[in-house]
Amino acid sequence: MAEIALRDVQKFFGPNQVIKDMNLVIEDGEFIVMLGQSGCGKTTTLRAIAGLETVTEGTITIDGEEVQDRRAADRDIAFVFQSFSLYPHMTVYENIAFPLRAVGMSTEERDREVREVAEVLRITPLLDRRPSALSGGDMQRVAIGRALVRRPKALLMDEPIGALDAKLREEMRAEIKRLHMARNSTSVYVTHDQIEAMSLADRIVIMHDGVLQQIGAPDEVYLRPANLFVAQFVGSPVMNVEPVQLSANGDGAHVHLAGDGTGFHFDEGLLSAVPRDAGRVSLGIRPEAVHLSHEESAGALGGVTTNIEPLGSHDIVDVRIGEARLRARTPAGFVAAEGAPVWVSLDTGEAHFFDNETGLALREAH
Repeated sequence: MAEIALRDVQKFFGPNQVIKDMNLVIEDGEFIVMLGQSGCGKTTTLRAIAGLETVTEGTITIDGEEVQDRRAADRDIAFVFQSFSLYPHMTVYENIAFPLRAVGMSTEERDREVREVAEVLRITPLLDRRPSALSGGDMQRVAIGRALVRRPKALLMDEPIGALDAKLREEMRAEIKRLHMARNSTSVYVTHDQIEAMSLADRIVIMHDGVLQQIGAPDEVYLRPANLFVAQFVGSPVMNVEPVQLSANGDGAHVHLAGDGTGFHFDEGLLSAVPRDAGRVSLGIRPEAVHLSHEESAGALGGVTTNIEPLGSHDIVDVRIGEARLRARTPAGFVAAEGAPVWVSLDTGEAHFFDNETGLALREAH
């Protein structure tokens, strides 16, 4: 296990900067997930930690020692790729044992280590098989076992289950989490899949265009996004974002949906936290905080449903309110058909406001 720290790391490929001012500390035994779109720099960051890419500027330390100029082989880091990369002519046992043979470990010690990691990964019955006789999930377990068998300081994983089907991905997520808890290894995991990030991470590192956007526990980045990118990248369906205008309204504040005089009532504290300049502010609200009703109630706005996505346990319903569009999460079958009139209210305690120019959060939910 090890603490990994990146300080002022920059990476250029020719004129293109793919990592910008990266500062990150990964604690000993922590499971970090780097989350972002393709091309955001997350895999390059992972490869820089491993020594598979050089950095243009900045320092990378492992257990307090600078390693940015060391070869990958000298960093005591294990790397699991998306492709399984197993030796097809070797058995599972021989694949896992290969790194131990390379360092000259005795046969007895090697056998003990291989069987221990196989037991942890639940692949002991597969040790005599060759990769061609394994499922995709089992091959990935073998690849992880080969990385773990020599007890590295840290385990780095680059979308290790991205090539598996949905059911296997679900099973492997649980296996990877269980494995981390059993071994307590420092782990860095790269993915573009937010479900993997939310279910696996102690902390999520969200990147966009080479820039670190937010670091936090899964519930923190979901409930308190730092900016518009995080708000609309984390969560499925994404957060509703609509431009609004604010005004005083008796003992509270009125949030007007853009292009329409209608709006929602908020507490008066909102006006001291959010600027009222027209066109500068957007309201962000998760679909589960948008409530629909078939009956009119105080503070609710009339709307018309425009689309229904039935997802079994619940529906996602699109609603038009004047020129604005909001998505709501409802019980299955709550709205019978598109075009139905409904009344819309918000859980104002779950609302967020963002500056349209900077994208930064102005007032988080409470």
